[in-house]
Amino acid sequence: MAHPAEHRREPVPDVSRGGAGSGPPLFAGQKVLIVDDDRRGAFALGSALSARGLTVLQAANGPDGVAALQHDPTIRAVLMDIAMPGLDGYATTARIRELDQPEPPAIIAVTFESSAGDRAKALAAGMDEHVPKPVDVTRLLRLLGELMPS
Repeated sequence: MAHPAEHRREPVPDVSRGGAGSGPPLFAGQKVLIVDDDRRGAFALGSALSARGLTVLQAANGPDGVAALQHDPTIRAVLMDIAMPGLDGYATTARIRELDQPEPPAIIAVTFESSAGDRAKALAAGMDEHVPKPVDVTRLLRLLGELMPS
């Protein structure tokens, strides 16, 4: 079993809102999995991501998220809620990192837990980045563009 840090990419520096540049990247059918027990929030976030060309899959809990990744190795990123009943986001991330995948997906914590300590805990658990709710979709899209395996 590999250590979670072996799969983790270097954290992406905080991306400021707005700024110069061509805006968030457009995606052409790349798959992202939202693992969140809040169906309405996941639907809203998924709709915003779909509008940018991403194919969005959803799982309502950790075990379903792990199963989705086992079933579809083409998923390139996981947006992980932390506070879920049963298997929380940290434990789900550990299980995902244990999977034998040639290109492990990027995992981004998307959570109301938004302190610097929460971010550090997410990174230590094997996640690649941390985005607080409510989600700044422009920032999230930039992070996805940088973190998803090519």
